[in-house]
Amino acid sequence: MTMSDTSVNKKLKHVRVYDQLYEQILNGTYPAGSQLPSETLLSEHMGVSRMTLRKSLALLIEDGIVKNVPGVGNFICSPDTERKQESDLSSNKHPIFSYSTKVPDNTELDFRMEPPTRSILDTLNQYTPAVVITDRWYKKDNVPFAYSLSFLPIELIAEKQIDLTHPDELLHYLESDCYKTMASCHRICSYTTTGNFTADKYAISEHDSFLLIQENIYDENGRIQVSSKHYIPAGLFRIELSL
Repeated sequence: MTMSDTSVNKKLKHVRVYDQLYEQILNGTYPAGSQLPSETLLSEHMGVSRMTLRKSLALLIEDGIVKNVPGVGNFICSPDTERKQESDLSSNKHPIFSYSTKVPDNTELDFRMEPPTRSILDTLNQYTPAVVITDRWYKKDNVPFAYSLSFLPIELIAEKQIDLTHPDELLHYLESDCYKTMASCHRICSYTTTGNFTADKYAISEHDSFLLIQENIYDENGRIQVSSKHYIPAGLFRIELSL
């Protein structure tokens, strides 16, 4: 065997471990929802180093088969359930529901009405005497994991007859109706480290790596109806494209 062959086989060792673990997950050795053994025990069982095992686990996590819970361990996901959730949510264009691998079961909303600053007027690209500023913290099992900040001209609130004494109406508009009635939407996705201190009320991740989706929703006249920033921890971000 040549040196290059040895090198190739060494590189592929983690792939072979991936395949073995994948088969064990499929045959029920490690059923959906169960926790994998510790890395030390699992690497000994597979007969590989912990470095090789971590590479294999990283691929399983990347493919949505295993989920890592920091400080707790690695758990088996249900691919069929994940696909069903994606299908069920396909009509919801909101970035937190579309691009996060974690699906919220609760949303906490705060809002306030203020005279717009110059920067907000520039963001909305129109004059408005007042702006409704909304904060939303998206939670799973009552733990915040994502955050959205939105600006709405006060004229839109009147036009859409959103009753601010019933915050659920505002939340429903921001999460659903604005996407159903929009003429177009423009999004910019970028990396940021500002998610935790922007979310303010809660830290939404143990780390400072976030995907930021800056979003403007337009009406048929080209006016911005909603301008938003959505923050998703980098470890939860996933985007699927059909071209």
